[in-house]
Order: sequence, then structure tokens, then C-alpha cells
Amino acid sequence: MTVLIVDDEQYIVDLLAELLEEEGYAVRRAYDGLAALESVTSNPPDLILSDVMMPKMDGLALVNRLRERGFSIPVVLMSAAVTPRTHDTTFIPKPFDIDHMLGVIAGATTKANS
Repeated sequence: MTVLIVDDEQYIVDLLAELLEEEGYAVRRAYDGLAALESVTSNPPDLILSDVMMPKMDGLALVNRLRERGFSIPVVLMSAAVTPRTHDTTFIPKPFDIDHMLGVIAGATTKANS
């Protein structure tokens, strides 16, 4: 199971990558929505864990672009500032509880595989 982590704050990406790798996930990293879109286009992950507020392309725009291109990859959005209201994403507020976040990711990947 491969998770693409997208956040403009490198320490958050590194922390999440370490946690997910300890749980057995393969992890890829991107630091803005445009880089994530390129990564998904060339090699789609099983799940995307993305911040909402980022430079170049925010998380909501990333989800919209992915859907426009026909990708149905599950997306979990994170934010300290906003609560996005989209019909096909899961939201985790920052700061996040690690156990809750891992449960949401496990649930999203299970749902995608069923």
C-alpha cells in the first residue's frame, strides 16, 4: 500500500512518512499540489494524504484536478485553518491525533479496496 504525503511543511511530511513506514506503508513525498499531481500522473499511489493550504496548488484544487483527470484515488485532507466540504474526501484537523489519523488512513484504504 503506497501513500503519497503532500504538505509544504517538510517536518510534517517527514513525521508522517516515518509513522506510516513504521505501520508498513510505502511512502512517497510531495511538497505542493503541482508536484503531487505530477507524481500521481506518473505513478498513482493507493492513497493521498494532503494538506489543504499549500503554495502553487492547494489540496482542494489537487483533488479537483485529480477527479477531472479520472483518478478515483482516496484522499485524506488535513488542515489547521479550514474544514473542507467535499463529497469524496476525508478530513483530519491539525494538530492531529496520531492514532485517529492512522485509523482514518486504514479505513480509507480498506474502503478503496472493497
